[in-house]
Amino acid sequence: MAASLIPTGDQKEIITYYFSKGYEYDAIVHFLAKFHDTTMSIRTLKNRLRQYQLRRRTPTYDLNLVREAILRELSGPGCSGGYRSMWHTLRLQYMQVPRHVVENLMRELDPDGCEQRRSRALQRRRYSSPGPNHTWHVDGYDKLKPFGFPVHDCIDGWSRRIMWLKQTRSNNHPEVVANFYLDTVSEVGGCPVKLRTDCGTENGVMAAMQCTLRQDIDAHKYGSSPANQRIESWWAVYRRNRSSWWIDFLKNLIEQDIFSPGNEFQQECMWFCFNKLLQDDLDAVKDHWNTHRIRHSRHDTVSGRPDELFFLPELHGGADNLLCNVCHGSVESLRENLTYVEERSVQQEYFEYVMANTQLEMPNTCEEGIQLYQTLLDIAGVNE
Repeated sequence: MAASLIPTGDQKEIITYYFSKGYEYDAIVHFLAKFHDTTMSIRTLKNRLRQYQLRRRTPTYDLNLVREAILRELSGPGCSGGYRSMWHTLRLQYMQVPRHVVENLMRELDPDGCEQRRSRALQRRRYSSPGPNHTWHVDGYDKLKPFGFPVHDCIDGWSRRIMWLKQTRSNNHPEVVANFYLDTVSEVGGCPVKLRTDCGTENGVMAAMQCTLRQDIDAHKYGSSPANQRIESWWAVYRRNRSSWWIDFLKNLIEQDIFSPGNEFQQECMWFCFNKLLQDDLDAVKDHWNTHRIRHSRHDTVSGRPDELFFLPELHGGADNLLCNVCHGSVESLRENLTYVEERSVQQEYFEYVMANTQLEMPNTCEEGIQLYQTLLDIAGVNE
């Protein structure tokens, strides 16, 4: 595990971190042994959890606080997920709540949403991979692009762990995508055996880098987007559970004549007010997905939590040590060849100037984002 991915702190903070992510006791023990040089039995771990007052059975919780947290999620992009997703979201916020309590509250607070999320039949192709870091699947997401927020993603094929999930001004520029790749290679300390992308021109530089680091022309594979099974199926999950809220939110702004995608100044103002909010939400989506439990299915899908499957594949029948190690110098040498620098627009500099010379603050919620957006347009005299 790369140093940047290892939780730091004393033993209590480290154990609390893994416990809050929902890992089973044996997985926590393996994490401690493999990445923290701490060997303990499950019995000792349970004793530590009792000392730290961390428990899953009969947890102590404030029902009113849980209700408020659920309502807060239901008022934003988290409203599309089911009660299992909500239960895991609460756990990531250090709220240990029985699943049946969350299910009952969801039925009470969001009856229409529960009805809409009834199970659907899904036909899947079989997917085969020996272990984590054998194949990374890369693709861009264009559903938010008409509003100025293209997204780019990479998923490990075996563990289904999200390697990166970024929104950028353009997901079609080869050097932007290549930087995402190099950042992740540096973070995890190596590259995959194979890299899988569609035939878009934005993937050319990244494909060349993958083949260079592996010294193998077959280390990258092109294919059609529909055939890029792992990531295309994840985009469907993202659309159903998250991005649909953002799409509806932005469409409502257009219908209310608050935002016009064809207006360059409004587009720049929208980016200034919402790009961090959307990236923060993507970071939350990534953390939620990487720590949620994938259930066993009849399609030979490996069950478990993506982070656990990625870092502890030996516990789930996967091959370990498939990551192809690369030296830091090689990565930086490739990065030096990237000459593209995103230019700061005059509008962005203007918005920063206004923020620096007024009492305005950057938004923490979408409601605050709309208020800042309208205020900046009023100051610029655009709405007059």
